[in-house]
Amino acid sequence: MGRRGVRVDEPGRWVFNRLAADYRARPGYPDELVERLLALAGGPGEPVADLGAGSGLLALPLARRGARVVAVEPAATMLEALRGEAAGLPVETAHAPAEDTGLPAGGFALALLADVLQWVDPERAGREAARLLRAGGVLAVVEPRLAATPFQDALRALLAAENPRARPRAAARLPQLLAAARARVEGQEVFAHDVPLDGGRLEAVLRSLSLVGPALGPEALGRVVSRARQLAEVHGGARWVREIALTWGRVGPAAARRPGPRRRAGPR
Repeated sequence: MGRRGVRVDEPGRWVFNRLAADYRARPGYPDELVERLLALAGGPGEPVADLGAGSGLLALPLARRGARVVAVEPAATMLEALRGEAAGLPVETAHAPAEDTGLPAGGFALALLADVLQWVDPERAGREAARLLRAGGVLAVVEPRLAATPFQDALRALLAAENPRARPRAAARLPQLLAAARARVEGQEVFAHDVPLDGGRLEAVLRSLSLVGPALGPEALGRVVSRARQLAEVHGGARWVREIALTWGRVGPAAARRPGPRRRAGPR
């Protein structure tokens, strides 16, 4: 059973099965974040469980740097997109939700949840992450947030007007996840990322947003895309500017180690 009672063998009910093609146009993550995650795992050759891997925006770059990644994802079309780019890389896939992966216990150095807290049951996913990690393993949570820029502020207002049901993410989910995993926070870092959305990429990224692509009808979606392009012209172009927060902690005996340093990565 997956999120909100939907089974992974019910592909028509998994919204992200309809978003895989547009997800491939989404900006990835900065190299500094990927390198940091690899270091938290212990370096190349270490096993990483990417819970809610999507189309592989972190699983693939981690594997290219030598991590042995198991990409866990309940949306089958997302896994198909990931597999299409994973040839020759140390990547395995598991068609399962983050809360119930079916993977062996205690086999991973790093359990990763990136941009998925709003979609998982934090208590069940936290317990599952802890089960997957070996003693002293690291639970890492990546939370991207759109920065405050004139273009993105205007875009946020546009999306809120078109879809009033959209709500901010629940801030309590991260503490719930960490508590369920019995992981004490040892590090919190922020990475800046700035990517231009040229050509049709702006439309694809908008369509990939759950509160836009699958939530709006064709007329409203067309209106959003047209208005977003106008906003981009007014503000000198469309740029996807994010502040990407990384929070991590250890489980098991090594959790009492001295906390790691806090730092802020420079813009890219």
